[in-house]
Amino acid sequence: MTREIVKQDVELLGMLPEGSEAKQLLAKHIDATVRKIVDDEDQRTREYTGSCLAVGFLSVAVFLLAVCVARGGAWWWLSAPAIFIGLLGAAGLAQDAVPRRRDARGRPL
Repeated sequence: MTREIVKQDVELLGMLPEGSEAKQLLAKHIDATVRKIVDDEDQRTREYTGSCLAVGFLSVAVFLLAVCVARGGAWWWLSAPAIFIGLLGAAGLAQDAVPRRRDARGRPL
């Protein structure tokens, strides 16, 4: 979304008259925004190990729920661990799959 805004700002910059104060201000703003985008992209990473583990947890939860539904009867008790494991997987995926700034050990800053 930020890149689209920068593209619109560049188009607007071309429409402004030469030598105007607004053109200089917009050019500085565009320059600062592009620098921020480039610096931020280099520092944001995903934690792939945690993401894979979270997907594994979610897969186990889905499997347990499928067994619970397919077998019925006394197998309903599988829904409790399935929900717990699913919540752990969802929380892990939300934390590790999103690109964030991280320290050397991979923890979000």
